[in-house]
Amino acid sequence: MGLCCSANERQHAEQVDDSQNQLLQNNQQQWYGIEKGIAMMMQQVTALAGASSNIDLLTLEAEIRKAKAEGRTVTISNGCVYFDYQLVSRIPPDTSFSA
Repeated sequence: MGLCCSANERQHAEQVDDSQNQLLQNNQQQWYGIEKGIAMMMQQVTALAGASSNIDLLTLEAEIRKAKAEGRTVTISNGCVYFDYQLVSRIPPDTSFSA
């Protein structure tokens, strides 16, 4: 005795398979996004731990001027100084600094 499927059942089975494949792909992409986010956070924490906070403000200002003259991107955000998106230093919270 053999198995016989009608065209509608085959079509339905193919649709179910396609739906399952799409769900698997979406879950893998979401997992990759989460892994990437965690990796970026860990990199930032490592950089913050390694950045010096005892830098002389005059030296920091000179380094910022030099970086700007070299055409590098200088960003000061949340008390952190970045050159070309790499953390260079932290500015102490009780210090007012304008470059």
